[in-house]
Amino acid sequence: MTEVASSVVHEVLGRRVQDVDQPIIDYIINVLADEDFDFGVDGEGVFEFLGELLVGAGCVDDFSECRAACSKLSEKFGKHGLVKAKPTVRSLAVPFRMNDGMDDGEAPKKKPEPTDGPLLTERDRAKLERRKRKEERQREAQYQMHLAEMQAAREGMPVVSVQHDNSGGPAVKDIHMENFNISVGGRDLIVDGSITLSFGRHYGLVGRNGTGKTTFLRHMAMHAIDGIPNNCQILHVEQEVVGDDITALQCVLNSDIERTHLLEEEARLLALQRDLETGDEIGRSNGNLNGAVDKDGISQRLEQIYKRLELIDADSAESRAASILAGEMGNGIGSGGKSKALSFTGLSFSSEMQKRATKTFSGGWRMRIALARALFIEPDLLLLDEPTNHLDLHAVLWLEAYLVKWPKTFIVVSHAREFLNTVVTDIIHLQGQKLTTYKGNYDTFEKTREEQLKNQQKAVEANERARAHMQTFIDKFRYNAKRASLVQSRIKALDRMGHVDQIINDPDYKFEFPTPDDRPGAPIISFR
Repeated sequence: MTEVASSVVHEVLGRRVQDVDQPIIDYIINVLADEDFDFGVDGEGVFEFLGELLVGAGCVDDFSECRAACSKLSEKFGKHGLVKAKPTVRSLAVPFRMNDGMDDGEAPKKKPEPTDGPLLTERDRAKLERRKRKEERQREAQYQMHLAEMQAAREGMPVVSVQHDNSGGPAVKDIHMENFNISVGGRDLIVDGSITLSFGRHYGLVGRNGTGKTTFLRHMAMHAIDGIPNNCQILHVEQEVVGDDITALQCVLNSDIERTHLLEEEARLLALQRDLETGDEIGRSNGNLNGAVDKDGISQRLEQIYKRLELIDADSAESRAASILAGEMGNGIGSGGKSKALSFTGLSFSSEMQKRATKTFSGGWRMRIALARALFIEPDLLLLDEPTNHLDLHAVLWLEAYLVKWPKTFIVVSHAREFLNTVVTDIIHLQGQKLTTYKGNYDTFEKTREEQLKNQQKAVEANERARAHMQTFIDKFRYNAKRASLVQSRIKALDRMGHVDQIINDPDYKFEFPTPDDRPGAPIISFR
């Protein structure tokens, strides 16, 4: 039923489904595939329950188009026989006595049910209305909960910025997450998960598409898993920055909120100081000393601001942000104490591009800005979701060199084998709703996993052989009185032995390339 519902939803909503988050589509499919779901007349039930979600998620443009789509969904599901007609509920025409027809222990004669009769009484109708309102409240609560989850995933991430002190508590080191569950749309992704992230280790998160890697990172970023300290700064880089009039360089610098606020306050106080100096002569002639007092307070505050800016090294922030955007990196110290720089062409933002507004960049370039902000902030835990998707070869090589020297902990999701081999020290494998950690890079993980699968296969085969041998003995001498004690001991041993878990491995992908005709005709594609 779910497969039919999926095909109908994709058919009705068309290509817009590709632009909507998969958990939302799964939720819509699961709701419509529920055998108890009431589609209503001409899709009214679908519109009432899913209308706001379809519009909010971008599946349709407005509510008028949404109503038409809901009607079409109801029609399509009806053609597949998934829309069940609600039978008319009627009461009995006359009272029925349970002992009618009971004569000398005989069963009561079955009377034909009335096919027509009076409508429900007022009391029955009120009861049904109360039940209906209760179900609607439950559906509304589930819907609001789902909207809250969507909103949290999109906008509810904790604000992460450059931290210049440890006022929130001691520095975060190892992170222990134990016995947690993660599910989306009623589908369990991780069950009884437990993992420890050691400080300074670089983790690669791998697993088949759809197993829940991105959802796992989102839950960590939202501090939705027990065991993550409250003062732990987690930055999840998965979405591009919002395009507006702020320049690319300023967008990165704005992540240092304290520096930005101090500079804004400095500019405001300097302007106020100039205004007071302009009116100073007027104040003195009138014998008013308020201007002098205000000037003293402003000077003291400016002195505090300058000390704090110097302490957080605010002067070097712009050059550091520009270096990250440009992809410049120094590596090694030459003779005479002079820096001998080994340059990489990294994120490739020229000085002119850094001064351009973010709205003038494409999505791929805004994704690079988001990556630059993450590297500038240096959070306690950095979460990267397919960071190489929007990078060219030079940028990937630069990012590899940058992440190798990353002093803190990060988790990266990537399908690029060589990238993982270079930057990670450990692999986290998500399979079968479980998380398993392996030491080493991706190649080491593959070798270790292959060896584990071989050993597990040997254990399964040995277990099956031992069980088959015991079962053969039991079947052969089951009715032999002389060997009854031996048979019973074998039966007990067989029960104690149990079964070894079967091997669960990812299915192979098969690609088929049909042989082309001998004469394909005109060139399929040409390059100039």
